[in-house]
Amino acid sequence: MNPRSFLILAGLTAVAVVAAGGATLVQSRVGADVQLYDEPMFPRLVERANDAAKITYRTAMESAVIEFKDGAWRFTDRYGYPVATSNIRSVIAAVAALRKLEPKTDTPARYASLAVEDVTAELARSRELIVEAADGTVLASVVLGRTSGTMTFDPLGGMYVRVPGDARAWLVRGTVALPPSAVDWMERQIVHVPGPDIKTLQIKENGQLVLNTEKETDQSGVSRYQLVPRDEKIQAADSAVKQVASSVVSLQFEDLRPASMLQFPNNPRELIFTTFDGMTLSAEVAEIQGKTWARFKATAAPNAAGAERARQISAATDGWLFQMPGFKAPAFNRPVAELTENKVTTPTPGAPGTIGLPPIPGLGGRLTPPGAMVPGAPPIPLPGGAGGR
Repeated sequence: MNPRSFLILAGLTAVAVVAAGGATLVQSRVGADVQLYDEPMFPRLVERANDAAKITYRTAMESAVIEFKDGAWRFTDRYGYPVATSNIRSVIAAVAALRKLEPKTDTPARYASLAVEDVTAELARSRELIVEAADGTVLASVVLGRTSGTMTFDPLGGMYVRVPGDARAWLVRGTVALPPSAVDWMERQIVHVPGPDIKTLQIKENGQLVLNTEKETDQSGVSRYQLVPRDEKIQAADSAVKQVASSVVSLQFEDLRPASMLQFPNNPRELIFTTFDGMTLSAEVAEIQGKTWARFKATAAPNAAGAERARQISAATDGWLFQMPGFKAPAFNRPVAELTENKVTTPTPGAPGTIGLPPIPGLGGRLTPPGAMVPGAPPIPLPGGAGGR
């Protein structure tokens, strides 16, 4: 079985849908004084979509090479990190579905207006995509331009494209949505543990446990972190601990390296999360060349409800180090001193040392009668001096 057979339904179904509507579209534009077409822009890709084995992506600012190796699509420029199959499927199917509609300019000076200039041109907005088979056959090579404002009536929309090396630009039926940047071809979200799922949070520094908290929920349904064991004078600073816990919510990496490529320090800071469904997640963090890097380990008992979540995290993170985004770094690095606070005690009404009369039955607190002097307070001067004049 072809390992890329997942493309058959996605690609051919999309092409069939486009072909079915092609005649109607041409008829609706027949009044225009141009020659109209209705044929695949890349027939070779339509025929051999399942043979796609390499994608090259270029813009004026960046490039990426993605290849099918060892049974998976991998980002060659990022040390072979896996790429989401869904991204590959949707892009190849969308390119195969493009159909020629109307020839446009063949004047290079006008390419920029359609965003189909060479990606090497100054201030180029175009994106170049090359799809190849394993034997090196180019199945499609295209410069993708801007979407067409005249195709809003069509549910599939339209865009401007040009084949590199060809002078003629084309308006095609269909659009191709590419990831916003090269790194976004990968599945960047590696960990997602929602705050309500976290049961305990511990922090170790230099191998020593420096914070141990667990979540408790009161009768009104409000949850807060408490120290383990409890302390008479200090308590967990709930909002600060919850900020640390937010570090593993929808966590996406900024960059990555194989674990063997970076020297991780001994006994780094370690954040240990346990969840109510039985997963334990360890996140070791360290500052390397001015950036926060982390490595993760997720475990769970085989019969635990959190076993599948642990498996998914392990599949995405085992053997890799990840650079944390700038807005997440403070949560990983928050000082332990900020994660506890002094307990606030409320004086008991009528307790020794309070000012005023003893409590009156039916009334709370102590009362100070009108005109009575409060011990230790300075006298209040009367108007006109001591004699009242």
